[in-house]
Amino acid sequence: MAGPARRSGQQTALAEINVTPLVDVMLVLLIIFMVSAPLMTRGIEIGLPQAVSAEPIEEQRVTVTVDRGGQFYVEDRPVVDELLVDTVRELGAGRPVFLRGDSEVPYGRILEAMDRLRAAGIARVALVTRPATAPRRR
Repeated sequence: MAGPARRSGQQTALAEINVTPLVDVMLVLLIIFMVSAPLMTRGIEIGLPQAVSAEPIEEQRVTVTVDRGGQFYVEDRPVVDELLVDTVRELGAGRPVFLRGDSEVPYGRILEAMDRLRAAGIARVALVTRPATAPRRR
């Protein structure tokens, strides 16, 4: 006999799977995911208007954002206009709503969001600003 692989002149197939390429691919995918995941958690970029009377509030709330393009977001998720109130009610459960709007979005768009929320019976709607660095001189 020539060896364990031959039996009466026939060769037997190897029954082992080579997992080394699979492990290599999985490690590369893991590294790509680890590098890209922190980059995907960015919030919505808006330029909040400044106000001298702004105070920090640490209350539990639902945040509605209106970006520069006029798109509504509830808790950083885009929402179509018709579902704004339903989404806020779903997440709100009696919590106040903080309305953030970019300083360059038309004022009517922010009032539209506030009006929709108040018409639906959500009475506690507050506008979010950032503190001004110095009082404005007129």
